[in-house]
Amino acid sequence: MMVLVTAAQNENPQLCFNNQLPTMKLFQIRTVNCSTKYSDVTCVGYTAYDTKRKVISMSFKGAHGQDQIKEMVENLMEYGLESYYSVTNGKIFKGLQDYFMLLWNGGMQQDLRQLKYKYPKYELWVNGHSLGASLAWAASAWIVNIGLYKPEDMKVVVMGAMRIADYNWADWHTKTFPYNFHILHRSDPVAHQERYVPVTNSTLFFPKTEVWYNNYMRQGDPYQICQEADGDYCSGTVKPNMTQYIDHLYYFNIDLPGWGHAGCPMNISAYAQP
Repeated sequence: MMVLVTAAQNENPQLCFNNQLPTMKLFQIRTVNCSTKYSDVTCVGYTAYDTKRKVISMSFKGAHGQDQIKEMVENLMEYGLESYYSVTNGKIFKGLQDYFMLLWNGGMQQDLRQLKYKYPKYELWVNGHSLGASLAWAASAWIVNIGLYKPEDMKVVVMGAMRIADYNWADWHTKTFPYNFHILHRSDPVAHQERYVPVTNSTLFFPKTEVWYNNYMRQGDPYQICQEADGDYCSGTVKPNMTQYIDHLYYFNIDLPGWGHAGCPMNISAYAQP
């Protein structure tokens, strides 16, 4: 999953596959302008497939640039949460759902349907980091909502996601997907964002799928699987004033954006966390 997540950082994800997962093949990469305010704000996702593993992958790129981060905060405060799903009465961050639907209608729906038609028995993996992680959550929910895949035929693995929904949505997502993990690195600040959204009088929650690494995430490092994602447990034990942005960029002791931009070279040690 790390390679799939990181490959989204590259304009040609196949470079990462060639170096790390040679049986994985890029199908399509989609880029859309997902802002009405900023011309440099784009959302990116790609689809790929692996005939050896019998897997279709849908991956999303994280946020890039201050304008995108600024707009996400503005949209959350201005529009809050809304309900979009027939499978749950839970509500999700409107700005995020809008981002996803622009990608979905911008080609990703067509791409996924083509792959599913060609490989109907393959498992679907949905993944991403940062904004890409939040988009992966939205994507997994929407795909089940429209009946394109059954949850038991999917694996959802995200890294460094922000809270995007209310309790009902987060609870539904937790219970719906049997294989569902949210990996958080030590003092990643995304776990400590503002949880209350005044405009819709909403409180944000995580799905109860946290896997917390309180270390550098080197090979063999211990981790905790946390059933209480929003209490004083696991990542919640880190005080907000002790968070470090570097822990958002490094996962499994790799500079995720840097390694991805370079095409995921074999020399991973050059991208280790200082």
